[in-house]
Amino acid sequence: MENKIKLTDAVVARAALPEGKSELMVWDSEVTGFGLRLRGNTRSYIVAYRPAGQGRAADMKRVKLGTPETIKTAAEARKLAFAMLGKVAAGGDPAKDRAEEKRRQKARVGDLLDRYEEDLIRRNYVARKMVMNLLRRRLKRHIEKDIAELKGADFAAIMESLERAGMAGAAEEFRSRGRAFLAFCMTKAKVIDANPLYGFRRQRATRADRLAKREHGRALSDAELVAVWLAASPDTSFGRFVRSLILTGCRRNEGAGTTRSMVVGSNSRGPIIDFPAAFVKQGRGHTVTITPQLQSILNLCPVDSRSPDLFFPSPRTGGQMSGWNKLKAALVKESGVSFTFHDLRRTFRTGLSKLGVDTETAELALGHARENLIEIYDRGNGSGKVQKAFELWAAHVEAVVEAELLQRTTKGEGIFA
Repeated sequence: MENKIKLTDAVVARAALPEGKSELMVWDSEVTGFGLRLRGNTRSYIVAYRPAGQGRAADMKRVKLGTPETIKTAAEARKLAFAMLGKVAAGGDPAKDRAEEKRRQKARVGDLLDRYEEDLIRRNYVARKMVMNLLRRRLKRHIEKDIAELKGADFAAIMESLERAGMAGAAEEFRSRGRAFLAFCMTKAKVIDANPLYGFRRQRATRADRLAKREHGRALSDAELVAVWLAASPDTSFGRFVRSLILTGCRRNEGAGTTRSMVVGSNSRGPIIDFPAAFVKQGRGHTVTITPQLQSILNLCPVDSRSPDLFFPSPRTGGQMSGWNKLKAALVKESGVSFTFHDLRRTFRTGLSKLGVDTETAELALGHARENLIEIYDRGNGSGKVQKAFELWAAHVEAVVEAELLQRTTKGEGIFA
């Protein structure tokens, strides 16, 4: 080490960078590895060392002790350096310990969830509220822990408890959302070296599981659709929301997040809901025709002062609707029809085919705009076909519901007025 001199308060006070240099080390002649580093306008006491037992081939490590402003005298800094080098001789690694301490300071699960939410906001992730509510709820008991303390077994325990409670879908959703969160902790937050859920796979489905899955995803019959429609009361935000899903074929979160600012005023083809690209699952904009039937539902939506832009806010929070399992369970009981929200989307798509809508137009109406369909959509004639598809479906829903009501009463009143 060059520039060796006994570091005293006077030496430290006089130390200055030579002309043309951006950094200089002044090493102490009393304690090997202790020195003063000058960099720009800053001065710091440094300890340089090689970890014990690794020999001279090991890279030299440097640890900052403090500055002349934070350590009163050079003699005190020398004592601190001597003590740190003693720990090194005993097998310690102060640089590694300090790096671990810094990691711990930003590795609390609760803080990482906050940072992850900020990251989702920056990325305009549409379903961030739902994702963050899910993660905070499932990880509540671990919120104060260091993320590095959580192992794959901890996440597996959460999923197993959900599966034992008959919530296999919730378990799979937690696995998916948890894996993405842990990927953030590894690649962006850099507080873990590996993702505990990488390589974690669901158990191979049994024949019974495959049959159940096949039966699970389905399109509702007209009779079932009518039962769900009538059970979805237009007097409630959730009821209006369900009826809108039936008419539009939107995904659950797309429907729940529909806002008044997405409505584009009347034009040659009438008003539409214009979902921005960042809002839609496939990252491509999607438009939904506001048919008279859908408009009558939107007209029933009061403005909630807590979130005035949302059409279907949660009555409890005023924010975007959540608690889907409980809400749907009540509707299933009321209607007598077992279904999923995605079944309503399947019903919409199947219904369009039954009404004679061609495959390309039906896919566009659903928002499945493949690359080879974009040209059709952009030319203009495609959008006219899509509008007609929405109108055909809405008229069909109105007809089958009114037919049911006519069987129940002799009034024959419309249901959308």
